[in-house]
Amino acid sequence: MIFKVRKAQKTFKGIKDDKMDFYGALKSTCYQILPKKLVLPFATEVAVIYYGFVNWKKRILKHNEFSYHKKSGTPALLGVLIFMIAIETFALHILIERWSVVVAWVLSGLSIYTAIQILGFGKSLAQRPISLAKNSLTLRYGILNEAEIPLEDIDHIELSRKPLNKDSQAIKLSPLGDFESHNVVIQLNKENKSTGLYGMQKRFRVIGIHVDKPNEFKEKIENALQQSIKCS
Repeated sequence: MIFKVRKAQKTFKGIKDDKMDFYGALKSTCYQILPKKLVLPFATEVAVIYYGFVNWKKRILKHNEFSYHKKSGTPALLGVLIFMIAIETFALHILIERWSVVVAWVLSGLSIYTAIQILGFGKSLAQRPISLAKNSLTLRYGILNEAEIPLEDIDHIELSRKPLNKDSQAIKLSPLGDFESHNVVIQLNKENKSTGLYGMQKRFRVIGIHVDKPNEFKEKIENALQQSIKCS
C-alpha cells in the first residue's frame, strides 16, 4: 500500500508538470491506489471542493481549447439553484428546529453540502474546456460529463439548434438536457461513450453541444479532419 501511495504521488506530480487537467490527473492518480469502483466517486467529491473553493484562477484558453460557459445560461441557472437552496434551508431549519434541533441541523447540513456541490459543478465549467488534440476531440462539461472522440470516428459536424433525433443514439453533452440548448451537432460513424458523474456512461453516435464560438470550433475541427485524412 505504501508503495502504491508513493507511486501515485509521483504520477500526480508528473502529470501536474505536464499541465494536465486537474480532474484528469486526479483520476489517473486514484487508479494507482484505490479500487476501480471507488475512483470516480472519490475523484468527483475531491474535484467539487477543488473547483468550488481552491481553484478560482481564471483559465486562459490555448489555441486548441474552446469554452462553452460564457454564452450559456447554465452558470446563471446554477446560481439560482444555490440561492433557492439557501432560502429553503433557512426556512426549513427554523420550522423543523421547533420539533428537533438535531434533525434540523442534519437536514441543513445536507442542503449546504448540496449547494457546495452545485458551486463546484458550476466553477468547473470554466476550468475544463473542450480541447482538440492531433488525433482526438475531448468534449467536457465541467466535471459533470466528458467524452473523448477519435477524429477518425467523426463523420461530420454541423451548426444546428434543432432538437436531436432520439432514435439515432443522440444525446446532449450537457446533463441538463432541454434546459440548455445546443448549437453544434457532431455526427459519428461509430458508437462512442460519454462518462458522467460517478462513472455513469451513455453510448451515442450523435452528440449535441454548446460552444461559445461555434463557427471557429467547426472550422478547426474540419481542418483537423482534413489533416487526419492526409496523414492516413
